[in-house]
Amino acid sequence: MTTIHESDALVRADAIRRWEIRDIPPDCYHEIAALAARLFAVPFSVVTVIDENDIWFHGRYGLDLPGVPIGPGLCHVVVETGKPHGLADASRDPLACSNPLVAGEFGLRFYLGVPLHTADGHNVGSLAVFDQVPRPVPHDRVDVLEGLAGLVVREFELRLAARAAVAQEREERLAAVDRTADLENALGTHGTIGQAMGILMAQRRIDSHEAFAALRRVSQNHNVKLADVARKLVADVERQVRG
Repeated sequence: MTTIHESDALVRADAIRRWEIRDIPPDCYHEIAALAARLFAVPFSVVTVIDENDIWFHGRYGLDLPGVPIGPGLCHVVVETGKPHGLADASRDPLACSNPLVAGEFGLRFYLGVPLHTADGHNVGSLAVFDQVPRPVPHDRVDVLEGLAGLVVREFELRLAARAAVAQEREERLAAVDRTADLENALGTHGTIGQAMGILMAQRRIDSHEAFAALRRVSQNHNVKLADVARKLVADVERQVRG
């Protein structure tokens, strides 16, 4: 008999938070659920996300439920095993028969689900099609449902990558603002050599000793006075920052 293992549920919930799946608008998943229902000629389909306690219908077709508490059989079997799971008549299955969707008023009978498997190895939910009347499990078409589940996971990946790109751009923009502020502060330092040292410290993220050594190396290598090296560097930065 399949049971919910608390440690597995916690790891899965952590992966769901990391992938930010619950924050993704469900519009595209409703469309994939509808496509799955049409391809399998059934009245119901769901894209589920399963955390510690609940099965969330993140995409759905044919029913208007946001989700259900975790119950025996069906989608959580798919998530725990990481394999497709099909039932011609769930009321005859010793595990699924006590599921509220099977035993209750809804009367689920036919069920076929496949896992949503992320790139880092977690089964975070399922894509399932089902009906209120028994029907044979189309084992030869499971790959069709798995292909649609792959589209769902790719959507997770694209949304996560887009968010990461936006966050990185924001960090880079803030870092550029910080560098500009550091340069402007350096230009206000007393003395040209002090200004040049401050500029190098801001640009290269080095300390004052390293900055002075860098100026001295340029001076010695080009046989130019240290003050002239500093004056040129300050002038170049002034043009960039203020021009």
